[in-house]
Amino acid sequence: MARPIFIVFDGIDGNGKTTQAQLLREHLERKGYEIFMTSEPSKNEYGQKIENILRRKEAAQLSKEKWLELFTLDRKENVHEIIGALKEGKIVICDRYYYSTLAYQLPEEKWQNYASKFLKPDITFIIDVSAETAIKRLQEKYKVTGEKKAYFEKLRILKEVRKKFLLLPNYLNDNIKIIEGSRTIKAIAEDIKKEIEILLRS
Repeated sequence: MARPIFIVFDGIDGNGKTTQAQLLREHLERKGYEIFMTSEPSKNEYGQKIENILRRKEAAQLSKEKWLELFTLDRKENVHEIIGALKEGKIVICDRYYYSTLAYQLPEEKWQNYASKFLKPDITFIIDVSAETAIKRLQEKYKVTGEKKAYFEKLRILKEVRKKFLLLPNYLNDNIKIIEGSRTIKAIAEDIKKEIEILLRS
């Protein structure tokens, strides 16, 4: 049985992380691995509360401290499930994790302390695209789905948060891979598969 590993995909909204997480899941399942797929906000109580707020006007009224509280409560529940899946020998793939909280809600000097409170991933892929590219992708997506734009999906916010994501390797001792996300879906997926194959052999 393969050793359980914890994989995270993160970065700004519209960067393609959900697509890449799903492609990796399908790739590993074809190879016979058992996968536990999760995301943040999660499907748990606090995750659903966050999702309900994100696309409503009241989202703009919440302070960074309140967002931090909600995401932290959701993450505690999610990590409990992640640990359970790892103990069962599964590979865990998580779409967003504490890196988003660091980039969106906390100043750099608090990053290490906050991250130390949670289970560290074996590998994290930050898929990097420009804020302009992300906004364009989101607009195209919502034309199809009819969803409302979420609170954080604004050009100004995404520009600032992208800078924060790119700073993460300088502040954390995590295995973070910055992946150029403006290429084709296939090219990005191949790079990710190579990194995972190395990790599984280690």
